Amino acid sequence: MGIVYPTLEKVPTHLAIRYVNIGLLCVQEIADDRPITSDVFSMLTNESLTLPSPKQPAFFNATGMAEDNLVKQSRTEICSVNDVTFSVFDAR
Repeated sequence: MGIVYPTLEKVPTHLAIRYVNIGLLCVQEIADDRPITSDVFSMLTNESLTLPSPKQPAFFNATGMAEDNLVKQSRTEICSVNDVTFSVFDAR
């Protein structure tokens, strides 16, 4: 099983790995470690450019998530007029 979506099988594997690496650089936990847009463009268009190794990606802990959501919902007032939508704003 490869990492490339079946309709993209014509993309060379080395490019697919490069694109994944660029994606990981863009989601590093510390914002200052993430490349700026112009750098990302350069990385995508210049294959001879050496990419740095990505550091720790930003992520959330999925364990206990359902329990955390119940606690948040119980502390949050309902903001929907018609009970169709409900938004919870959390800091990143």
